[in-house]
Amino acid sequence: MNNSTFNRVLKICAAAALVGCGGSQPPVPTQVTAPVQAQMRYGWTASMIPEVKSTTRSPRYKAAAPLLYATNLFNSENWDGVTVYRAAAKDPAPLAMISDGLLNPFGACIDGQGTLYVTNEPASSGWVSEYPLGKAMPSRIITDGINFPGYCAIDAKGNLWVANIDGPNVTEYPRGSTKPHAVITKGLVYPIGIAIDRPGNLYVGNGFGASEQNVEVYAPGSESPSRTITNGVTSPCGVAVDSSGTLYVANEFQNNVAEYRSGQDYAFQTITEAMDHPAGLTLDKKGTLYVSNIGNSTVVEFSLGSLKPLKRQISKGLYEPNGVAYYPALLP
Repeated sequence: MNNSTFNRVLKICAAAALVGCGGSQPPVPTQVTAPVQAQMRYGWTASMIPEVKSTTRSPRYKAAAPLLYATNLFNSENWDGVTVYRAAAKDPAPLAMISDGLLNPFGACIDGQGTLYVTNEPASSGWVSEYPLGKAMPSRIITDGINFPGYCAIDAKGNLWVANIDGPNVTEYPRGSTKPHAVITKGLVYPIGIAIDRPGNLYVGNGFGASEQNVEVYAPGSESPSRTITNGVTSPCGVAVDSSGTLYVANEFQNNVAEYRSGQDYAFQTITEAMDHPAGLTLDKKGTLYVSNIGNSTVVEFSLGSLKPLKRQISKGLYEPNGVAYYPALLP
């Protein structure tokens, strides 16, 4: 296990109240974890949530679609940042780097207007930064209901959903609101991944580092899981759902992405090629799957239904990419 992976395990375990990652594990070593590093580097406290400045003269980048965004969780050079790329190009150079309003950025999601949402988990609280399309400075900061956020997702109505690892819960924010409308807690233990299909079913990658690891599925409007997927789920990180309802689950420490047909609880195929600690997942409207690899700092692409990666691969400007988001978004 390399240092970055080791730190990641410690980071998630810390969010799990240091219970030993589910089971009789050795004591957590006294190594500096990412949140502690952030505090040492920045003197971070909960009162240091970034202020929202006027976006009138906000730095901009060319916002012509398609675009791919990748969050860099640990970056020894830039430390925090979301790298923006022109999608569908072969190993493209970064188009821009977003850094204002970010501290240990984790997940990313995009709504139908191209608004980018980035979860930040500097310590035991955190926030979500919101960026209008083409802007590199946040227009809003969401803190209410945020507690060590993992990934986020946007539903067909444009509502924002956030998995809070240290909740443990999932919070829903109506479009344009900074106050949670609903909080889901039932069935959740260290939720990290989150996805929503067009009918409104919610999928939560649950139990990262715990003894019970699964994907909990919630019917639209329900606060209790309607079913639990365990087959093929180990160390679930990012999750995604395509337009046909196929579910994708990134199993980081198994180095694979498991695929489930709509309504099914057993994986029908598993992607293993070009996987190196896969974390974030996103899809475009054609069903192309984008996978961020923390282990070798790449984003790889797979055509719909394929187990073989496309020759296009992103590596420039990445440092342990944790989350990915695509514009135009699959939903709404």
